[in-house]
Amino acid sequence: MTNLRFKDYTFRHNPRKIVVRYLKETAQSRCYGFGASLQELGSGLTIVEGEGELFGSDALEQFLSLKKMMEQQGSGILSGAGVEAMYAVFDSLQMVGKGGDNTISYTFRFIQERKREE
Repeated sequence: MTNLRFKDYTFRHNPRKIVVRYLKETAQSRCYGFGASLQELGSGLTIVEGEGELFGSDALEQFLSLKKMMEQQGSGILSGAGVEAMYAVFDSLQMVGKGGDNTISYTFRFIQERKREE
């Protein structure tokens, strides 16, 4: 399996856990005498979340590189680690704590960005 990649950053080790959520946009309405009704509005945006660890004497530098990537504006191609390639925005990064010597745990979230050509 290829390593997770976003823009020009490639994760040295794939995250331990990756969750890909495919969403559908819906709306509920209520009508007197009829009750609730559901309408499908179309496909929603895909959300990719995960958690993992950064290892080695440079674990903090790895995290800071990842943080720098997250702080950049604009979308990029997210791919690898079983994730279908898509344009996405690096929405969230959290340092969970140190998992031990030379280890930093983290969580992340990417949200799909639809380009006009999709």
